[in-house]
Amino acid sequence: MLSSIRAGLILALCVLSFHSSASSDLGKHVMAVSQSMSAFYMYSLSEGDTRYKNEYEQYFEDAQSHLTIFQKQDAVAANELQVHWDKLRPELKYEYVDGAGFIIPVSVRNEFRGYLSNAFSKYLKVATNEQAGSKDLANMALSVEVMSARFFDVSSALYGTMSISNTNNVVDPIKMSKKLNIGFDRIQDSGMNEKVKRTMRLVQTKWRFIQESVINYEGEAAYLLVYYNKSQIHKLLNKSQRMLAGA
Repeated sequence: MLSSIRAGLILALCVLSFHSSASSDLGKHVMAVSQSMSAFYMYSLSEGDTRYKNEYEQYFEDAQSHLTIFQKQDAVAANELQVHWDKLRPELKYEYVDGAGFIIPVSVRNEFRGYLSNAFSKYLKVATNEQAGSKDLANMALSVEVMSARFFDVSSALYGTMSISNTNNVVDPIKMSKKLNIGFDRIQDSGMNEKVKRTMRLVQTKWRFIQESVINYEGEAAYLLVYYNKSQIHKLLNKSQRMLAGA
């Protein structure tokens, strides 16, 4: 009897570990896609600054690497994404037009947007409900990158928010921002490492600095500020995760 219970517990733990790993690798894929989108559109908004071109090309590679790993864990979900990614990826390039700058067809923009929404939706379905420690910080980091990607997408679009269809509601910056702010407060009220808490207060300060722009797509002057601060937030959250892992 005890051996049967023990076997059942081991199996349950293996299943949970598998889903957690798959969720993590899918999350890393969504993260890289989000980062690539921010850099891709920042390249256009910066009128062709090559640093952003280098970044989005690297993020494209990272996205594929994480998708390949995820494919070994959930072939059905990953294959659907892979087919879409294989079709989309070669189209993600700019055509320079004198007087108009770096142009990307509306259809390609919509496909890129749709891909991120689809991948993020899959992540939300398979992600565990754990809301503590490094898992919580990883979700926060992903939320910031997804919201920032939508900001750069919409801000660089000719028709701004009018370019988003009513069906594209998986990425809801207002709801995501509220959840993120609740997460910040929860961490400060928790028994988490004090060094982590201090780092998270800095993250929160940087987020508040760009939050209004990210959720309401305000102001051309915000492009550089949003990109810089979301990159700093990513580094700080990674630092916090490493501190927790070493605690």
